[in-house]
Amino acid sequence: MKKTVICIQFIFFISVCFAQVPPNYRYVKTWHISDKFAVVDSIPVDTMHLDYHIANPIDRFSIANSYNGNLGSPIQSKLYFDRPANNDFIFSNAYFPYISSVQSATFYNTKTPFSNLDYNTGGTAYRSEDHIKFLFTGNVNKRLNFGTTLDYTYAPGEYGNQAVQRFSGSLFGSYNGKHYTATGFVSTNTLSNYENGGLANDSVITNPIGIATADLKTRLIGYSNYRFNQVYYNQQYSVGFEKPIRINDDSVRMDYVPVTRFAHTFKFEDARKRYFEPNTDTTFYKNTYLPFAQTNDTSALQTITNNFSISMVEEFNKWIPFGLTAYIENELQNYTFNKDSLVNHMFQSTTKVGGILSKQHGRIFKYNVLGEVSFLGYKAGNFLLDGNIGGFFKLWNDSISLVANGFIRNDNPSYFLQHYESNHFIWNNHFADIYRTHAGGTFSIPTRSFSLNVSVENLTQYIYFDSNALPQQYSGNIQVLAFNLKKNFHVGKFTLENNMVYQVSSNQGILPLPTLTLYHNFYYDDLWFKVLSMQLGVDVRYNSSYYGPGYMPATGQFFNQSIKKIGNYPVMTAYLNFHLKRTRFFLEYYHVNQLFMKDAYFSMPNYPIDPAVIKFGVSWNFYD
Repeated sequence: MKKTVICIQFIFFISVCFAQVPPNYRYVKTWHISDKFAVVDSIPVDTMHLDYHIANPIDRFSIANSYNGNLGSPIQSKLYFDRPANNDFIFSNAYFPYISSVQSATFYNTKTPFSNLDYNTGGTAYRSEDHIKFLFTGNVNKRLNFGTTLDYTYAPGEYGNQAVQRFSGSLFGSYNGKHYTATGFVSTNTLSNYENGGLANDSVITNPIGIATADLKTRLIGYSNYRFNQVYYNQQYSVGFEKPIRINDDSVRMDYVPVTRFAHTFKFEDARKRYFEPNTDTTFYKNTYLPFAQTNDTSALQTITNNFSISMVEEFNKWIPFGLTAYIENELQNYTFNKDSLVNHMFQSTTKVGGILSKQHGRIFKYNVLGEVSFLGYKAGNFLLDGNIGGFFKLWNDSISLVANGFIRNDNPSYFLQHYESNHFIWNNHFADIYRTHAGGTFSIPTRSFSLNVSVENLTQYIYFDSNALPQQYSGNIQVLAFNLKKNFHVGKFTLENNMVYQVSSNQGILPLPTLTLYHNFYYDDLWFKVLSMQLGVDVRYNSSYYGPGYMPATGQFFNQSIKKIGNYPVMTAYLNFHLKRTRFFLEYYHVNQLFMKDAYFSMPNYPIDPAVIKFGVSWNFYD
């Protein structure tokens, strides 16, 4: 507690010292990239004071989640279309929101060095969680930028045997030359969490027995460690010509227009998962296959990907208003799993070819169509046809955005779904390829704070984990339909944000989903003393009752269960956000309704969320 107080005092002192320096947001440009071709997608600088209190990676991931109740714990969105694509390393899926990777990285171009320090803390006095993030980036010259990020979390959790310790760091850089451009990214991630198997007695939540949450009995003493390292480098060389651009009657500027780009992308990924029990548990698990006092299961996947492409650039010819790209990609993978001293290796190679037809310039109409097929190696027969089309249209005084997207894909199941051996789980399967068809669209009116997304997907040969936490394949078809509606109302300085998701699964026994999910945020927003932005409000998250998934610690997988329903319980948070010059800070009372509601506040069977706790956070920027 003393350490936390000192940190808060230090943060407040620094924020006051730098609060009077005007911000220089206009000197910082930021963007994301698509990792295959490093296509730039510009994003705004993260300086908004509104909703800064939503700093938790769990709440940022989705408006409804299944997780172990603690920051950094394994997580799965309750919204089907918020879930990331399944990873070949199936043990990565549960840690997706916490991982620093090129897919989530932000790249910068700055006129002055830019730094950000962010600190969040909260919880009870003896179980407080701490989350610290640091960013530094600066330009060597107008073309070359480098930067680094550090991210550390320590969260003991409000319940026993639940602690999480996480560290991630990255180095990134970009170069934008006349002919040559490059983007590089290196990251390391380590996440360690205790596995407690959930509470031994769920009734202690609805009928408190006067025992501190940290002293409540749990069902298991285990430990998981997940590591993910990534190296990424994309380089492009363009061939083009100089085009005269008349500035005025007396001067002409020569602009370089690229015609053809040659590109190479290299990516290396190393993912590892370890599950350890100091004393092998034969009560929690149905099966124990090895006669050892301890459980020590490890799995790993190393992947090396090389992609070579050639592109005809869209902007060089007004008579051909689209871009064309052709590419070939090779993927080398090494799958490993250890069952104590027994080591199993499998090396596989896959080669695919593909092409892209796109139009990304212009405001009215844009599209992108990608097709690829794996023709050689382990994943031969896999294919993907993916596309999106959209644009802005004027209707009276409003700008309307219409975007449609869809894909058809055939995927070989992960090797770890086919074969796996450990102390508590062994399976050998011969699953067929998974076939998915998706169609969706978004209609939005930004000036009216309105958007509606409709998505539908058909899954054939869907793979899931059954009630025994073993992978199974459903031979029929499953359809998922979802309506995602967002509408905000503004009255003076008051705002009500609304997000409603209605989703239907045609087979709730195989793919269970909550029918209704809601997020509402009511707040007062004002500017005080002409410099201090203030937001005071309360938000609430809710999902309807359904048979939510269970969680299996030994494999890190979410599995189906039909014994206990989860949901029909709101989680309310009262908060206060401030933004003063370079500094943002918040104070919130998370799960405040637990003070007067005694219903079962479970994220999953046996896994309650945190009780009512106070949290605090501060973020400040430096521009020198």
